[in-house]
Amino acid sequence: MPATLQLALLIAILLPAGKIVASISTRFGIPAILGELMVGVAAGPGCFNILHMRLFSGTPAGDAFLLLAQIGGFVLMFIAGLETDIDRMREASATAFLVAFSGVIWPFCLGAGAAHLLGLPWNSALFLGGALTATSVSISARTLMDAGKMTSPEASVILGAAVIDDVMGLFVLAFLAASCSSTGATAFGVAPMLSSWLQHHVAVAGRHPLIVQMSLIAISVTVFFVVAYGAAQRWVDPLMRLFRKLDANEAVTSCVLALVLLFAVSAEWLGSVAGITGAYLLGYVFAGAKLKTLIERTFYAIGHGLLIPLFFVSIGLSSNFRALGGHWSLLAVIFAVAVVSKLLGCGTAALGMGMGKVPSFRVGCGMISRGEVGLIVTAMGASTGIFKEPEVAVMVTVVLLTTLLTPLIMRGAFMISCPQDFEEERRPSSEKSAQYSDIAEMQAEG
Repeated sequence: MPATLQLALLIAILLPAGKIVASISTRFGIPAILGELMVGVAAGPGCFNILHMRLFSGTPAGDAFLLLAQIGGFVLMFIAGLETDIDRMREASATAFLVAFSGVIWPFCLGAGAAHLLGLPWNSALFLGGALTATSVSISARTLMDAGKMTSPEASVILGAAVIDDVMGLFVLAFLAASCSSTGATAFGVAPMLSSWLQHHVAVAGRHPLIVQMSLIAISVTVFFVVAYGAAQRWVDPLMRLFRKLDANEAVTSCVLALVLLFAVSAEWLGSVAGITGAYLLGYVFAGAKLKTLIERTFYAIGHGLLIPLFFVSIGLSSNFRALGGHWSLLAVIFAVAVVSKLLGCGTAALGMGMGKVPSFRVGCGMISRGEVGLIVTAMGASTGIFKEPEVAVMVTVVLLTTLLTPLIMRGAFMISCPQDFEEERRPSSEKSAQYSDIAEMQAEG
């Protein structure tokens, strides 16, 4: 069977399965995201192992499916940016930074310490602690969407902190990379390439690789956010007017999707941050654009109809419980550290910044899930021989378990009422009025 038809069959199996199980999950009060994740788990190597069945094994269909799913992650984060309350995000910036900082320090120290106490050497323990630092912003964003809480104060802190600690996780990654023998020659982006060149051609840089790497990452991150945010702010509305003059069907949607992908690529190449961060940044700028409603409606159809379910199914496909062997105690301890360190670290930081007990607990819950950075650190540890197969299996399982736990615990946290919720209900609905005025303006123009 041609690879194109194999990919089509794979999507035809997994996409409706994810939607059906998600629908069943919601009827029992379980977040829909869990249904899509569990379909991936069932189809993964721990159960049916669908990608290694004779029909799909050894073909590019599985790789193509996973690549398509990653584009779904970009679209998800663009939609999350569209739904961000800009005024609240600015108000929560200081709180988000402290929450992110605390949410990196606690998991790194507790994770490394616990792993060493369980018998791992310090180099492996440090890698394991580094893999626990960064939050999966895409999981938290989807959970907040499903719960209808994207405009809540907690959502502003969670999303802001998740983006910031993704950047902080890069500095942890630089420290870990400098501690191993890997040269990083195959790394993607401006900062790794410059770092490698400097270490090979400048004697001082060769003697201090950690300082060089962290300095270049700091410069890259700063340049990307300043240039990308400034360019988007300046050109979003003019580009939208230009796109609307095109006569082709859905030209605006196609061109905006191209912008999302360009920002994702630029984030990794220029900024040395995850591509989903670039997609979120563009969505954040579009949240204040005049034609936000038009973009939001069309991307909901593309995202939730095809790409986003594939993204969450693909996360489940990466799980393999069979590789855990007899390392259940290590898994249990690291999973407990992964949950408790974010709950306490992020929750106490939010509480210290003046948020109430219940909102602070919600922030801690929203920071539990792990994602791309954790898997990158795990892959780097495996490629250098610092992580053996059991450690890799433990970390992948922890990423999956925290991903499964986050929607459940966040849904429960938002069910707990507090005085801040009543203040939120009395808040003027100016945002809704602005949204309806966008629709009226769009209809009047065309």
